[in-house]
Formats: sequence, C-alpha cells, structure tokens
Amino acid sequence: MGKIIQLELKLQNMIAAGEVVERISNVVKELVENSLDAGADKIDVILEESGMKKISVIDNGSGMDKDDALLAFMRHATSKIKTEYDLFHINSLGFRGEALPSIAAVSRVELATATKDGQGFQVIYQDGDLLETNTVPPIKGTSVKVTRLFYHTPARFKYLKSPQAELANIQDLANKFALSYPSVAFLLENNGRTLFQTSGNDSLLDVFAKIYGLEVAKSMRYFSGKNRDYRIQGYFANPIHNRSSKNYLTVIVNKRPIKDQHILGTISDSFDQLVPIHRFPIVYLEIDVDPQLIDVNVHPTKLEIKFSEVESLAKLIFITLQKALELAPVIQDANFSKENTLSQTKMDFIQVSKEECDSIPNLNTLFETSGETYQAPFPVFPDFDYIGQYLGTYLLFQNEEGLYLLDQHAAAERIRYESYVERMSRPTADVYELLVPMHLDLSNEQALLVDEAIVQKLMGFGIKLSQKSATGFLINSVPSWFPKGYEVSYTETIVSKFSAGQDIDKKMVRDELAKLLSCKHSLKANKYVNHAEAESLVHNLRDCKNPYTCLHGRPILVLIAIGDIEKWFKRIMS
Repeated sequence: MGKIIQLELKLQNMIAAGEVVERISNVVKELVENSLDAGADKIDVILEESGMKKISVIDNGSGMDKDDALLAFMRHATSKIKTEYDLFHINSLGFRGEALPSIAAVSRVELATATKDGQGFQVIYQDGDLLETNTVPPIKGTSVKVTRLFYHTPARFKYLKSPQAELANIQDLANKFALSYPSVAFLLENNGRTLFQTSGNDSLLDVFAKIYGLEVAKSMRYFSGKNRDYRIQGYFANPIHNRSSKNYLTVIVNKRPIKDQHILGTISDSFDQLVPIHRFPIVYLEIDVDPQLIDVNVHPTKLEIKFSEVESLAKLIFITLQKALELAPVIQDANFSKENTLSQTKMDFIQVSKEECDSIPNLNTLFETSGETYQAPFPVFPDFDYIGQYLGTYLLFQNEEGLYLLDQHAAAERIRYESYVERMSRPTADVYELLVPMHLDLSNEQALLVDEAIVQKLMGFGIKLSQKSATGFLINSVPSWFPKGYEVSYTETIVSKFSAGQDIDKKMVRDELAKLLSCKHSLKANKYVNHAEAESLVHNLRDCKNPYTCLHGRPILVLIAIGDIEKWFKRIMS
C-alpha cells in the first residue's frame, strides 16, 4: 500500500508539456489551431526574438465567456468533443485535451477573450498556477500571450535550436496553415517586421505566389483522383522548380497539415527522373477522407495520422501524379537560375487577381484518375532545325521560339533507358543462343551467392548460366536486346544485382538495371556528332515517354528564348 499515487494536476500538466511543447513552433501551432477551430478568418502571430521572448496569437474568432476561459486551462477540457462517438469523428484541429494547460505549465500565459456581445475577460496563468482574473474591454475573439517559456525548465530551453532555426519552423508552419486555409488572413511578425501575410481572399494561387514566388505559382498544375476511401486533389509545380528539402511537400488531411514519411516518399517517387537526385518537387496535396478511417490522436502534436488502407492511398497518390506528370513537359528555361534563387522573406506581398488566375491554363487544367479525363492541350516536343555542336557535348537547334541546347549524353541516356525497360518487359522467348558460350568470371565471394534461385531469376531475363568451376560460369544465351560485345558485362551487372538481394520487385530490378546500363553505355560528352546522328538522336528522343529529363532529373533540353537574345543585343528594351 502507498506505492502508487495519483499525481497532482500541476505535475500532470508539466509531464504533458514534455510531449506537446517541445519547440516554440509547437506553441504557435496549438494556439493557431484553437483560433481556426473558433472560426477566425483573421489570425495574427506576433513574435519577439523568434518567440523565445514572447509569442502572441490574436484572432477574431467566436471567443469565450468567463466560465469557458477558466475551463480551457483544465486538462482534458475541450469544446471539440462531448461523447465517445465524437472521438471517432473528429473534424476539428485542436483536440487532444492538453495543449493550453500544458503550455501554461511551462510558461506565463495571458489570455483575453470575449464573445460577440459579451464582457471581455482575462485569465493569467504562470507555471501551472492561476495568478489572476480580470475583466477587460470586449473585443470579439481571443488573444493569447505566452512569455517566460521554459523559464523553470532550463534544460528544455537549452535544447532549443538557434533563433533563426526556430523562426524558420514557425514560418514553415505559417505556410502550411495558409495553404490549408486560403480564406483566412494570416500575419506573421517578428521583432516588428512582417515576415508573411496573406489576404484571406480564398485564392490558393495567391498563397502559392506568396510562398514560392509568382513564377512558380504560374507553373502550378492541378490534379485530382479518388478511390473507394479517399479523394485527393492538389497542385504541383513544374519539376524544374525543385528544392533541397521535403519542406515544400505539403500534405493536408481534412484541413489538417500533417507529416507522414510514407506519403512524402510516395510523392517523391512519383517524380522519379523528373527532379535531380537529393532534390524534391513542390507539391500541395489535399486528402479528404471519412474521419472514421483515420486516427488523429496517435501523436501528441497531432502531426502524424494513422490511416486505414494506407497502401490504397499511396497507390492513388502515385498513379494520379504519374498520369498528371505525363501531360507536363519540362523544358528548362535559360533564365531559370535567376528565378530559382528568389528568397520568400525578401518578396513584397503579391496580390493576384482572379482574372490572372483564370488566365493561367496550367492551373485550371483538370486531371481526374477516375471517371472522365479532362485535359488542356500541352505542347509536345518542339520541332526545330539542327545548327551544330558546342563543346562536343551540346547539340544546337533553332526555331521561332529561340535557341535550344540539347545535352547529347542525357538524351542518349534517356533513349537507352526507355528502350531497355521496354525490351526487358517482353517475354523471355525473345533471346538468342550463343553458338560459342562466353566465360564469366566472378570473385569467390560473389560466386558463392549464385545459387539455383538466382539462376532461375536470370532465366526470367533470358540469361542461361551454367557453372564451369568454383568461380567460372558459362553464358549460354542472352536477351536479344543485349548489344553485341556487351554480353559479359551486362550479365555481370545483372548477376551483381541479384546476388546483392535486389529482387524484391521484378519491375524495380528492371528499372534499376535499365538505369545502370543506360548510364554506362550511352553516347558520352565530348564526342563529335554529325548532322545525321543528331537528327537520329532527336527522332528517337521524340518517341520517349519523357524526353525532357535524364534518369537523374537533369534537363535534356534548355531553351534560350528569342526575346532574351534580342534583349542582350539591345534590339528590344526589357
């Protein structure tokens, strides 16, 4: 007896704060979510020293009366649910029942609130204790000011990142909320300086322009799809507008910004070969789902969600984006490097009219993966005339649009890759027997891995292999798509793939193998190409499914617009 005790409320809140309030951005997130759930259409986030000194969140929502304002600081007190049924049909943002008391447990919180016609009321908590209550002028909405954060828990404060890093997290949070709620006017200030502001005019294009810049916003293309459980829609930027982190992959579930590595990985995989390695696309994805099919309470900060039938959702996202991307040619603009370096913190506030939005055909292009498909016409691979070769690497072409530079190695790589994928997908009967078997020598370690299972897998590719000695093998037949002279090297590459255990998915193995082989044996840079070879290269490139980027996401074709050339020579004024 006496070993187990029930912790006092103050200590419970401090423990909860360890889960909920890890960073300054967590405080901002919880307070903004409460404002949104209160129906606010104007929310100001005012910071001092990146929130380390003070955080203020001011909204024009429904506000609270005196009793509710006091109850809001009680653990598991909420207006979001009332019954067990509500727990499994959550449509609000804020429910976990411990955010405000958890924040108040490790800081000083001054809350002022009033309903539309009621008296203003103020509550002040510090380190979990109620200090005072007051009446205040009745301004509809709620204002929450947080100071002395982690004042009595210095170890927590020590592990905060730099003010710049904390501010960057809050900026990212503001971006996500603005994208989720374009009808809400958001303001973010730090030390008296406006960092981010949206008009609340319900225009996603306006928000895209504010976050990413107008050029990226204009390149946005719409997509949508649905299956039995999920409906998705969103926008992706032209893949040439890519970034170095996943922060530009925005996922919204029932108006709730989330982070789900499986979904983020699926989005990135959809852009395979369209963006360079270690770069990420700009994508905004909305997921609409019955609240019964998700659990929003699996993580204290509510950033993660447990999905029912998550593989079905991942498949829907992948197929929808893949089909939409097939309609989106990617020709690199020579001036792209300038626009890609725009800093969002230096941009003036951009207002984009509905007329401007409607005039951008890409943004209004509808793509649906179920039912009928509606699509605006996209330009096909351009027609142009060959001029010559530059630096032994770039082929030059021209038409009325301007001057095109084509990377001959990247083009040859793309052509070979798609040819290999197509040929590898043919029936295994498309093979030829070698009149004189060829010798394949492996290391003793690798030879031990070539068991009967691998021999059978090789047969699936049309390669018949027999062992001659401890480390020597005979190649008796090969696929017809093996070029003459490469039978041994190609076989060795495939054997290496299988002996390394890369046979989880045959399609994946084929894809990886096709990438590897096309990289190794494509037309190289610094190699002279005559007129006929250049024309043949372009002819074959036109037949590719994706003639715009190489396997690593680098551009194959760059356009220098004729208008830019004329500006350089002062034939027209900029």
